[in-house]
Amino acid sequence: MTPLEAKTALGDAKNRAAEVRATDSQFRVILLVLAGIDLIAALLIGLFPQGRSPVAGITLLVVFLGGFLAALIVLLRARAYSRRGVLFFTWSCAAFTWWNAVVVGVSVAAGWWGPHQPATHFSVSAIIAALPLLLAAWLVGRWR
Repeated sequence: MTPLEAKTALGDAKNRAAEVRATDSQFRVILLVLAGIDLIAALLIGLFPQGRSPVAGITLLVVFLGGFLAALIVLLRARAYSRRGVLFFTWSCAAFTWWNAVVVGVSVAAGWWGPHQPATHFSVSAIIAALPLLLAAWLVGRWR
């Protein structure tokens, strides 16, 4: 390989790496979609406790299905993700799951959630539980 060919190959590799890093930014969209699903569900459940509105249930179903489809479309559009991006996304989702479990446990143990508590308590807990997703979405754009 001549020095010119090596230089061209190195430049091409750098361009490909930049493309993969740019594709990793799509994880931000997926994380924001997941956070949006959580926040909209919190709002609907807080406004319409105990299923008092059939429209809220249908809306919640549409939000879940629409969010799932949106995340799936974004995920399938990309050709390649970096290992770092996939690991970060996976750990972000795991952090959300664990944090959500902690928020639920503390809410129940403290009496914040209960049969005689207003439904807005659930909404507040769900908003707090969405913080790891929002933080991860913000951090995805920081590593470029």
